[in-house]
Amino acid sequence: MSHSRGSSGGTVSSLVRAYGRRLAEAGVNISAAGGSDLEFGGELAFAVDHGSEEAAQKVLDRYKYPYRVIGEDDPSLTVCWMVNKPGELHRCIAEVAEANLKSGRIIRDLIIGVPDGDRVPVQIYSEEVRTPQTLGGGNTAS
Repeated sequence: MSHSRGSSGGTVSSLVRAYGRRLAEAGVNISAAGGSDLEFGGELAFAVDHGSEEAAQKVLDRYKYPYRVIGEDDPSLTVCWMVNKPGELHRCIAEVAEANLKSGRIIRDLIIGVPDGDRVPVQIYSEEVRTPQTLGGGNTAS
């Protein structure tokens, strides 16, 4: 799966129509979706089936939909596989949260995909915590 983020710039229904219809017409399956602040100018995050990434990008480019691609090799993205049993989502989030403590990141959002056999993919997107130190300002104490 590839994780794409598109700016909504509209209502959820218009966003789903815009992205979803065009991707479906091109035969591109959205295999996971999520997002944040969708009706407040936020982002829709979605993943497409393996091998469909290029086709999805062509559709988004053709219709001039704004997007950015976050690949599985991006340090902001963690892919966790869970099985359908109690505590698995917690395990995935806790693992990422623990790793984030060491790298100065926080979880921004996540998307949960469709089952792949007996496993379910969870993509967790994290961002660097903005502090004076991470912005190069050093110690701001007087």
